[in-house]
Amino acid sequence: MTTLLKKNQIDNELARKIRDRIKWDKRVSEADLEVVVRGGVVIVSGFVDTSYKKNAALNVISDTEGVWAVEDRIVVPADYFRTDEEITEILESQLAEMIKIGDEHIEVDVVDGIVKLEGEVYRPRLKAMAVASAWELSGVRDVLNFIEIKDPPRRVPLSMKSKFQKIFPRNGEDVILEENSKEVS
Repeated sequence: MTTLLKKNQIDNELARKIRDRIKWDKRVSEADLEVVVRGGVVIVSGFVDTSYKKNAALNVISDTEGVWAVEDRIVVPADYFRTDEEITEILESQLAEMIKIGDEHIEVDVVDGIVKLEGEVYRPRLKAMAVASAWELSGVRDVLNFIEIKDPPRRVPLSMKSKFQKIFPRNGEDVILEENSKEVS
């Protein structure tokens, strides 16, 4: 039983490593492929729009340490395209994973394969990642970037302010230091 569990852990780790490599390779989109690993054998399936992307995915997978064999189930249909709704759904799910700060938001609108990104973010990196995610998807013809970078808020939340007042009440009086205080060196 422990041997089977160990094999599953190794397969899961290899699948994670492959997904990470695909994620960082700009020739292929992670959203296009499904990766399953069984005993060092990688089964890759999905739809891509060009043979170039298929070969790039297979190269990335086969060059990953720990891969014994690759079972190719990637399909390149002659008339492959994504609908605007599919592109919107995929992008919104990817952006939801990227946005972790409450006031940041990016709206996605897709018409005829042209993606329009609008919103406000604090991090320039997030803006770049959103645009890159849009370009990686098959079926995207153009990306219009209207994302603005704004300064993050610098205020102490009201809940923290009241906690400080409870701990350090001032009652409108000035703080008086003791006259006999000694300096510590």
